[in-house]
Amino acid sequence: MDEVVKKVAALGLPGVILVITIATTGLTGAAAIIAALAFLGGPAGMLGGIAVLGLTSLISNALAKVILESFLISIYSQRRQTEPR
Repeated sequence: MDEVVKKVAALGLPGVILVITIATTGLTGAAAIIAALAFLGGPAGMLGGIAVLGLTSLISNALAKVILESFLISIYSQRRQTEPR
């Protein structure tokens, strides 16, 4: 279950970034997606935008791993202190 949560968190952030960028282009359909990816890629164009989203996914996966593990460790240590043996 932990791995599923990490993967969903890793995919959610690039998706949100792409949707916000698409909304700011003012275009619709495929033109909006292409323009958003080109905007994210900067001088590298659409392929650079895809690379930026992939890099964002890797970074958010690493952050989700660290944050989720520390959160679960704190919960389990608190439970261990409060529950009777």
